[in-house]
Amino acid sequence: MPIIQPRPSHATLAPSPATLGWARWSLRALQQGCDLLLTWQERSRQRHHLAALNDHMLRDIGLTRADVMAETTKPFWQD
Repeated sequence: MPIIQPRPSHATLAPSPATLGWARWSLRALQQGCDLLLTWQERSRQRHHLAALNDHMLRDIGLTRADVMAETTKPFWQD
């Protein structure tokens, strides 16, 4: 009866170069997606804060109510 030698475990776990390229691409895409979500969240937060400023504060930074209305009515994804 022949003796069956087990394969070394590291040989079966080594990813191929194509798999590594796909993994790097996937991680980059995930990072960019997370960055975009964080940008949208920050933009929304800033617009809410801008809308809460009173007229005196707006004058101090050189904005009018019309400027604030134009900015705060934009969707969060719009720059």
